[in-house]
Amino acid sequence: MTRLVIRLFAAIPRPWTPGTFAYVSRSVLAAGLALWLGFQLHLDSPFSGASTVLLLVQPVQGAVRGKGFYRMLGTLAGLFAACVLTGLFAQQMLLFLLGIGLWLGLCVAAMTVLRHYQATAAVVAGYTVCLALGPAIVAPQKAFEHIVTRGTAVAIGVLCLSLVVTLFSSRTMENKIRRTLAEVCARSARLLAMHLSGEQRAERFTQAHQLAIDIGKVDDLLGLGRGESALLRARQSAIQAGLAHLHAVVLDMHYDRCGMETEPPLLAQTSAALLALSNRLSDDDDDYQACAQTVRQLRVQVEACAEATPGVRQFCEQLADLSEALQHFSSLDHPRRQPVRVVSFHRNYADAARNGCRALLALLAAGAIWYLSGWDQGPTLLAVVGPCCTLLATAPAPKQGMAGFIRGTFYAVVAAALCKFLLLPQINDFPLLLLMLAAFWSFGIHATSQPRHALQGVAYLIGFNTLVSTGSTAIYDFADFANQSLAWFVAMAVCLLAFQMMPRDRVRDVQALKRSIQRGIRSLLRRADTINHPQWQAKQQHRIVTLKNLLGTDIKLDDRAGWLSLQLSKQLNRIQQCTDEIDPDSDVAHCARASIRRMARCSGEPGITAVQARRTAKAMSRLGAEHLAIVYKELAWLLEQYAIIASPVTRKKQPANLRSNMT
Repeated sequence: MTRLVIRLFAAIPRPWTPGTFAYVSRSVLAAGLALWLGFQLHLDSPFSGASTVLLLVQPVQGAVRGKGFYRMLGTLAGLFAACVLTGLFAQQMLLFLLGIGLWLGLCVAAMTVLRHYQATAAVVAGYTVCLALGPAIVAPQKAFEHIVTRGTAVAIGVLCLSLVVTLFSSRTMENKIRRTLAEVCARSARLLAMHLSGEQRAERFTQAHQLAIDIGKVDDLLGLGRGESALLRARQSAIQAGLAHLHAVVLDMHYDRCGMETEPPLLAQTSAALLALSNRLSDDDDDYQACAQTVRQLRVQVEACAEATPGVRQFCEQLADLSEALQHFSSLDHPRRQPVRVVSFHRNYADAARNGCRALLALLAAGAIWYLSGWDQGPTLLAVVGPCCTLLATAPAPKQGMAGFIRGTFYAVVAAALCKFLLLPQINDFPLLLLMLAAFWSFGIHATSQPRHALQGVAYLIGFNTLVSTGSTAIYDFADFANQSLAWFVAMAVCLLAFQMMPRDRVRDVQALKRSIQRGIRSLLRRADTINHPQWQAKQQHRIVTLKNLLGTDIKLDDRAGWLSLQLSKQLNRIQQCTDEIDPDSDVAHCARASIRRMARCSGEPGITAVQARRTAKAMSRLGAEHLAIVYKELAWLLEQYAIIASPVTRKKQPANLRSNMT
């Protein structure tokens, strides 16, 4: 037992290190200011404003400001929902609990499909109802008072933290995003050079796999940076469109249908130029606009000197995407006059429904414990279950996160007991109170700066502040303290049980993403003549990268379906552009439209669709449209390859060399 206790306390992060001193100091100052205002305004719970600060602390200024603003929006939505639920179900406990559970489940589901700070607003809207209405169930006549108190505490916490962070921290995200964009562009250019120089395909596949994941992470950084930089907020759409073009470059490198059929000197010259471009981007001695112009010139040279084979055309498309990405990123330095295309992202609605149902069941279970036992700590159960279910719903490993919550709460109980019953009775002035609390807060604040201990730090800070919390007159009741501490652990046990009953299954998530990719291909074939191909490609790329991110370092992935889907979209878009250039009343145009209709009817059968494409290619040859015949032949080849991997029966019978290309 002694060894276990020693290991637990040895795992506590040490505060006040040189790297985190400024961050801890700012956070303590903001929490202290919120606590002082709570006492000055005579709030019923003056520690609530400080708890809001400690829940919001982040080392990045943009994360604090953006998160604080959306937290206010989420709080307002939650308070409105609380008023509605109180008006509907006052003095009806079971219906009250059911209404709170349904609202929490809806907010958790919305959080799953939203992105960046919009998800934060949904999270806060969910557990604000749990925090505000727990006491209202016991005393409905004071419901409005509890709701107003909760809203005031959140407003104080957000304003205090935003003020301190704005005054005493520097903006770092804009420069970090610039460096990250230059790095991923340089790596993309280097991969293209490796493709031309004929380096080992396995090595290129490994680098492309990791690069695709890293490009996806830039969008997360952009979500943090837009909170502190007006430039990033204004250029967010352009940067996201550039990232979509960069993903198109990287995701097109996985499979080599055919080589570059051109002169070796041209290959060597183009490869050397791309390596030089990569070095320029890495050294940060040139702007994106000049680099984009260099890539465009390379593309013109390749198109002029090389034969228009599928391999050359694919490489030219990669150069075009790289050029467009660089041009979009140049909007950070130059105003952009051209309109930016809207980028779509994949939404996992099945996962959202599962997370919402889990939150509903967890809250109903906590409510059942309260209702059946008559425990006076029912509001505490709801106040703990709400944040736990929302904060961990989208975590990669919720069970490990819940273990961190429990460990952080254990530290909070020990620290709160020491503070409340040994030190707090000796304090008789606010400066001494703040000095004492700062010594305890600093451990948790420092832990939030380390991703490994972040959840543990949040649990410690909120648990400690809640257990130590006192009004204008301190009350030292150890029985009530122990009762409230037990309620925290019971609520977390309920959440842990909910995550075990409805776990996040990595294999299931992978299969769901693969099915989404397949559905996207069927939708593409069904609506080939009306679909927005660039927007569809961006959403499909997001699905593929999300799948890679789920698998992590496991790069033995059969993602040929994703690659083929992108090629199919490009080919269908090419057919549509070629058809638009001819007379709509000509026989060629009628043949092309009939082909699109036939393929749409057979969108669920790629083998039949491939046959239709080959028949159309022959018809185009008879009509003299040889350029369209070639395009339809390539489309037929792509559909045949997709038919092989889409059918479980034919996939087992495919040649070994073709199966090896998939991995």
